[in-house]
Amino acid sequence: MMAKQLIKVFSHNDLDGFGGPMLLKSVQPVMFPDAEFDVDNIGAGQIDATLDNWFRSPSLGNYSDVYIMDMTPDSENTFKQLNEHFANHWLVFDHHESEEAQRSRYAGNTVEPHGEMVHASATSIVWDWLQDQSAFASLTGQQRHKLAQLAELIRAYDTWDWQNDPELSAAVKDGADQLNELFWFYPKKRAGEFMEHVFETGWDDYCQQNELLVNTLMERRAAYINHHLKDVLTATIDGHQLGIVYASDYQSQLAHDLLNDQPDLDAALVIGAMRISLRSNDKMDVAKFAEQYYQGGGHANAAGGRLTINPVKIGEQAVIDQLASAVKAAQEEKKENEHTLGDDLDPLVAGKLAALLKQNRDEENDNGN
Repeated sequence: MMAKQLIKVFSHNDLDGFGGPMLLKSVQPVMFPDAEFDVDNIGAGQIDATLDNWFRSPSLGNYSDVYIMDMTPDSENTFKQLNEHFANHWLVFDHHESEEAQRSRYAGNTVEPHGEMVHASATSIVWDWLQDQSAFASLTGQQRHKLAQLAELIRAYDTWDWQNDPELSAAVKDGADQLNELFWFYPKKRAGEFMEHVFETGWDDYCQQNELLVNTLMERRAAYINHHLKDVLTATIDGHQLGIVYASDYQSQLAHDLLNDQPDLDAALVIGAMRISLRSNDKMDVAKFAEQYYQGGGHANAAGGRLTINPVKIGEQAVIDQLASAVKAAQEEKKENEHTLGDDLDPLVAGKLAALLKQNRDEENDNGN
């Protein structure tokens, strides 16, 4: 039996980053029967370092192609290595405006979405590319419908069209929101398993089978966001009015609701443990802001970046410092309030009492002798 062609796939670790590889795996038995996709989902900003390590791996020679999804390398050395090791057998499926200039320099290795009117995501670009392959006709109508629906839900959420496009149906808007909510409900190590299940089952059937879980998650999110909206601070930074709040969960939705609550803001900045999430409504290019100040990027109205500080540890230290100050103040107050009987006596009386006590001790000493 002939060995299968081994294709390496590097993709982001959010919903859109999992969507593209899952499309490939779903159609592989029919469209790519002689290929196998080896997928690594990695964090934002890690593609250059990950590829640099992989280029030195002894297994590098086992792969015939490389696909990069939902991210674009920044290092020129990365592109040089891709060309040296894989010539024209590497492709980038990405949609982020902040790396558009970089991709344009390698247009021959960049997969473009169909049409110009639709906001593309990495998953929708992969879906468009699959439709251009001759073997696409081998998929059944049912499978095409199932995969097209999931690709559209992922696209709608990732581009935020589920909130901003009035022409999208309620079913697509709700489905995009619910699918993303389910994705982040599971631990990262179980995300692939969850996505495989959804792609095998189809969205409509999966949602129906898990109706109680879906409704519970949506209610929990609403309560969480309403609570955190009470803690928003506003600040003018670099000429922009920002709404700033810390939240470990639901960052995108919280940022969106924050802008709805305070429409005069230019952008919402939600702080996580080591990352920030930015949202705007055409008032500010948050992708450029994230790239300049947070080593990040994204879209003009939706972007993210990395923090060089750990706000959780800073907050913990602030609590420790406050507690230490409170303890010190309490100890000093106690010390000030502590006094002996002598502190309350008139000095003349205290002197007479001391003399009397001394006389008693002397008499006891004499009697003892």
